[in-house]
Amino acid sequence: MMINDELITRFFHNQCTPEEASAVAAHLEEHPEVLETYVPEAEFLQMEAGDLPQTVSRLWLRNIHGQINRRRTPLIRRIAVAAIMAGIVVGGIYLLRTPQGPATQGTVARTTITAHNTRVVTNNTNHSLTLQLPDGSVAVLEPAAILRYEQLFADGRLVDLSGEADFTVIADKTRPFRVASGVIHTTVLGTFFHVKANPDEELITVKLHSGKVLVQAILDEKKLMDDAILTPGKALTFNTRTRQATLFNFERSGREAMVKAGSSGTPTTKPDWYQFNKQPMSQVLDQLSNYYGISIYYYPSDIADIYIDGKFDNTDSLAEILTDLTLPNNLKLTRKDDGFVIKRN
Repeated sequence: MMINDELITRFFHNQCTPEEASAVAAHLEEHPEVLETYVPEAEFLQMEAGDLPQTVSRLWLRNIHGQINRRRTPLIRRIAVAAIMAGIVVGGIYLLRTPQGPATQGTVARTTITAHNTRVVTNNTNHSLTLQLPDGSVAVLEPAAILRYEQLFADGRLVDLSGEADFTVIADKTRPFRVASGVIHTTVLGTFFHVKANPDEELITVKLHSGKVLVQAILDEKKLMDDAILTPGKALTFNTRTRQATLFNFERSGREAMVKAGSSGTPTTKPDWYQFNKQPMSQVLDQLSNYYGISIYYYPSDIADIYIDGKFDNTDSLAEILTDLTLPNNLKLTRKDDGFVIKRN
């Protein structure tokens, strides 16, 4: 069958016969670069579920995944869950069983954290621990969680997690962010997700709060389940013993990503005094973080309607200023090892 522009265009609009669609899909599999001509990657990542045929979405996902894999050293011989920016809805609750017959082969990159310049953070407290990673991404570790990573992310953005944590990932198309949790690898380009992989539990859970992810389970180059695409509010559990996965909806309860104020960790020159005139609190926190070179974390919805009037001297400590800002606005200020966290009471 002759594959031309008219036929491909009809394919993207779900106007092909089954035979034509199969032929075009095979053509795009062999020539993934054609996808960019009809649907640019940036446009695809912004699309809502159902904007494209399911076949197109899966082809685009494989294309993005292939771009990432070509930058990696191949093959890890264990189960892996890989998450990349994706584009269709997987709804309801149902069971994904091990495919019958020959499994589709796939690879997951093997990347290791070198001993040199490695940092290990253990949350020995009874509350969450907020940690800024070298690329600006934020990890919130639950009690007893352990996170290990290279301090400079020189060889890629890989962290090793034991326990439970939330990750808010800074987008970087050239360097995917990977979380290794025992036998599980979760890979993203930029999103907010939750991973639970406790060493003494059979179930591994991936919950998506924002962005879009493709989840895969692979062992010895063979898929253990059909690819599953998560959109916000969707979750997947994988049983490492039975090798079964379950997709379900979860209640997000308005949960959002915590953000870090300021443009960098490098302090800027402070004036002798500075005054805020009905400025949004987010802007005030940005300035203060830059002035003092100290991290300030907050949830945008907690401070969305707060505007600041006030004058401060450069001799005032950041803790004093933040206390003056948070107390009248019913906000809780917490001091952490790497800075301050502001939350609604």
